[in-house]
Amino acid sequence: MTDRSSYSVFAERMLHNDSKWIPEILKSMITEEQANLLISLPGTAAEMSVKFRKDIEEIENDLHDMFRKGLTFKKTRDGVTKWNPPLHIAQFHDATIVWPEATEKFYELWRTYMEEEWPQVAPVFTQFLPRPFTRVIPVNQSLEMEKSQILAPDSVREMIEKADRLAITKCTCRTTMKKCNAPIDVCLQVNRGADYSIERGTGREVSREEALEIMKRSQEGGLVHVTINKAGIGHFICNCCGCCCQSFTLLISDGVELCDPSRFRPHVKEDLCTACGECQDRCWFNAIELSDNGIIIIEEKCMGCGQCAIGCAEEAVVMTEVREPGFIPS
Repeated sequence: MTDRSSYSVFAERMLHNDSKWIPEILKSMITEEQANLLISLPGTAAEMSVKFRKDIEEIENDLHDMFRKGLTFKKTRDGVTKWNPPLHIAQFHDATIVWPEATEKFYELWRTYMEEEWPQVAPVFTQFLPRPFTRVIPVNQSLEMEKSQILAPDSVREMIEKADRLAITKCTCRTTMKKCNAPIDVCLQVNRGADYSIERGTGREVSREEALEIMKRSQEGGLVHVTINKAGIGHFICNCCGCCCQSFTLLISDGVELCDPSRFRPHVKEDLCTACGECQDRCWFNAIELSDNGIIIIEEKCMGCGQCAIGCAEEAVVMTEVREPGFIPS
């Protein structure tokens, strides 16, 4: 295979047949021989050794190098390790961004891709998923506990307290996009996600107490909790802004459904609301309007994150349950 074809085949598998930037991103990370190996996966090191007629140690070195860079993923069963490439563009993005030796050129390439090509492919990407891959979790202190059924998947605190292992990594979106000054080291990896990031050297193990403190600082700073869209404890809890996030930016601008809302929505206590506008300022999703009688929640835009509630000094906004527990995919 030529230098161009191996990188282009990878781009095609990321649903980008005509991408200019994905091949360039890959070229900035690995050699032509490694790219040929990558597009030949899945397989074991022994299988790749036979296919490429190379010493198995050389193959293993390349597989581990790409693992550290976020390009290969391994699964061991009965003592045999099988290696896989990224499943899709989102996994390719999220895993590679936190590569420890990433250069500024590498980040610039990703930034250009996100600005020029991602907006075109994102709507196509959503068509392959029955539901969005991620879901908003409301901030805990905003929930009206006595009127709602608070499940573990709805609660950042419960997810953290039930986790076996936790680690912190950089926010992939803010690392590349750099459109705000929100903190970077706030992406929480949970259980297998933590194991993976620690093994790669991209995450730092943290205690439950530190994880809870990071979540508290993030929500107070206006960031939105996001996790994998399924019941139970997922592999991550991101803390997202509306200006850098690969999902939120297109959801806000074009309504691309890359993230599900939480099961909750703001309820306004009109007798307490002073229409100060703080909740509107904190809402990334343009879901709040001011009126002479207080505020109006635009339900179709609201993601149920609770930023409006925690920012209300009058405690006039609380989050109430509006979707059944079954809304969260099993």
